[in-house]
Amino acid sequence: MNRPLFPSSPPSQPSPYRYLGRGGGDRPVRLQIIIALVAGLILVAVPLYLWRRPRPEPIPTADAAQANASVLALPIPLPETSTPAAVTLSPFTTIRCENPGPGKTAPERCDHVTFFEDALSRAIRENASCAPSGKTPVTVSFVLEMDFRRKRTNLYSGKSSTIKRAKAKELIKCIDRAMPKPDWGTIPHQYVKYKVNVIATYPPDTSL
Repeated sequence: MNRPLFPSSPPSQPSPYRYLGRGGGDRPVRLQIIIALVAGLILVAVPLYLWRRPRPEPIPTADAAQANASVLALPIPLPETSTPAAVTLSPFTTIRCENPGPGKTAPERCDHVTFFEDALSRAIRENASCAPSGKTPVTVSFVLEMDFRRKRTNLYSGKSSTIKRAKAKELIKCIDRAMPKPDWGTIPHQYVKYKVNVIATYPPDTSL
């Protein structure tokens, strides 16, 4: 009678190969895998953080701050521009003022209508380019008549002007267009009609 090569296990004892690789034996393996992954992440994240972290800028020294201040304090050179000389105006002279009726008023007793005097002065200064230029100064006598009854003005050049009549007419048109439209009812005045004069002297053109 032949005997079996391997003795059979008794029924009451479980086979030693039944739970191989199963049951509670896989828990230590999973824990080791998790620990290895966490350690790997730490090894990768720490060098990245140290490489990409913001670095504090160096504190400027006193010498560097003084050098920067001296650079900022340097004057910026501006382009050279030639400013043309401004036109000069004489004081206004009242030639005549009058009211309806007989009698005349001496010019020195006439009041000044500042609205028209200021408006004419501003128009002359702001439109100096309308005047003809030359190698010598140009003088223009502006005569302004005001009529409060008819609500109109008349501007023309006087006899003491040193420019030709045709050029004087062009200049008068330019200045007359620049005069503001008056609100006759709000302008202070004592007389109905006025006639005033101002002389403008235009400097010579140095580029000629």
